[in-house]
Amino acid sequence: MDDAARAELSLAASTLLPAQPDPDFDRFARLGTTALGTPVALVSMVSREGQVFPGAVGLPQPWQSTRSTPLSHSFCQHVVTSGKTFVVEDARLEPLVAGSPAIPDLGVVAYAGAPLRLTDPVTGQVDPASPVVGVLCAIDDRPRRWTQEQLEVLQDLAAACSAELSLRLLEERTRLLLSLAETLGAARTAGEVAATVAAVTRARLGGARSGLLLHEPAHRRLRPVEPATVPQASAQRDVVGLDAPLPAAAAARERRSLLFADGRSLRAAFPDADGSGPLPLPAASAYLPLLAGEELLGVLVLVWDSPRQTLEAEADVWSALARFTAQAVVRARLDAERRSRAEVLQRSLLPRLPEVEGLLVRGRYLPASREESVGGDWYDVVVQPDGDVALVIGDVAGHDVVAAATMGQVRGLLRAFVWDRPEAPPALVSRLDRALPGLGVEGLATLVLARVGARDPLTGTRRLRWTNAGHPPPLLLLPDGSTRLLSSPPDLLVGLLPEVVRGEHSVDVPAGSTLLLYTDGLIEHRGRSLAGGIERARAVLGRCAGLPPAQLLDTLLTELVGGHAEDDCALLAVRFP
Repeated sequence: MDDAARAELSLAASTLLPAQPDPDFDRFARLGTTALGTPVALVSMVSREGQVFPGAVGLPQPWQSTRSTPLSHSFCQHVVTSGKTFVVEDARLEPLVAGSPAIPDLGVVAYAGAPLRLTDPVTGQVDPASPVVGVLCAIDDRPRRWTQEQLEVLQDLAAACSAELSLRLLEERTRLLLSLAETLGAARTAGEVAATVAAVTRARLGGARSGLLLHEPAHRRLRPVEPATVPQASAQRDVVGLDAPLPAAAAARERRSLLFADGRSLRAAFPDADGSGPLPLPAASAYLPLLAGEELLGVLVLVWDSPRQTLEAEADVWSALARFTAQAVVRARLDAERRSRAEVLQRSLLPRLPEVEGLLVRGRYLPASREESVGGDWYDVVVQPDGDVALVIGDVAGHDVVAAATMGQVRGLLRAFVWDRPEAPPALVSRLDRALPGLGVEGLATLVLARVGARDPLTGTRRLRWTNAGHPPPLLLLPDGSTRLLSSPPDLLVGLLPEVVRGEHSVDVPAGSTLLLYTDGLIEHRGRSLAGGIERARAVLGRCAGLPPAQLLDTLLTELVGGHAEDDCALLAVRFP
């Protein structure tokens, strides 16, 4: 490989700014022509694909409009590859550039170019060893001897231009971090954290992809969290052992960020990350350990499809990105633990349904997907000493542990009353009305208490008697697939007035029917009316004729609630064979 080929390979695969006019950098080009007395000045950026001019004054057409040239026309590439100011008094006599098409096509005879480097975001100083990301150059169409004073002016302008470019990138990174901080606040699971980081980095980091790997200490490994969007060679779609000779594992072991501006530097440090898998080796990548104090939470991986020459200069951005992500992972983990405990509490308060002779009973409880996963919804089935069966569906106001605790007390009292005396449903609920204030149980609840009588030997029907304390009315699916809404004049909620008079309602239920009791989470949805929700439930229920109760409940939940319940939902289905 000759020197020219090696120099071209040292160029970046892409430029920081595109080939289009940028008012800020056009201003620096105008300052360059004024300060140095040249007809042409450029703010240029060079990659292996060519040269672009975000700032340009005085170029001949079509170059002034297209804002780009092939690499063959670039004098600025020599500034980038050398890292130094490059000066030519007469390009026709300079062996390095004498054959360049820029001489006849662009009129480049005298040239002076100074490097642009990004400033340190903390100190504001430029590290002379940092990569050259652009060039500020002045061009004349005739031979020219550049004075020391002119070159110092050019370098001063280059420093100011570098500061402007650094500020531009800093603002972009600040927007990235603000956007990430805002959106991560809503992430409730590790999967949502991974999806949020993936979306923000893709939108704000030039198409970067990301992957989140969580630490599993017991197995000494990193497990990818869906969505897994990073190449196999860089982060592995599969589990990564902490002892693996891969950059993600090394970042976890060493508790430090590993940054690779291109694939060659990654390959040199980790030969096993050779891109031999089904996905290619990334051109640039960052491996960021996620830490909570001394605890390793995991590793965040960022990859780009092209080299990123500013990767090291943006180390503070990656550190902040890792901190935000680590905080979100901690919140997600705590939230998952809290939801798990709450759901265990909720389910412990729900009964194990008895096997009832002559009836088939099934229940379902679905917690609200975005809440505490605990609340005041419940169902109950009690076989009374005389052989009748009591059915209860209820909802204590609230969506938290307090509501669940109140529900446990209300359910326990009502369950005891139902077992103790074979009274009519209104009398049993009235006992509950009086007991709650007397026992200091504060809370409001809606409920339906129904009592199923013995089967009529002549007709095969069963008498269903119920009282409704402000609850959504039960639904009855008849053998022919039609549905009946068991509506009744509304009674007050439980917990309002101890001496309220409650009504009783009854219906004969034919064999082959299914009774559905439910809480409002099944029918109430944002933007829909309650009446409309009930009608949708009736329509779905009508299509479930013939289904076993368990499958019927699953179908109702799937079609009416889906995977994102807005409210807790309890269901009780009773088949009358």
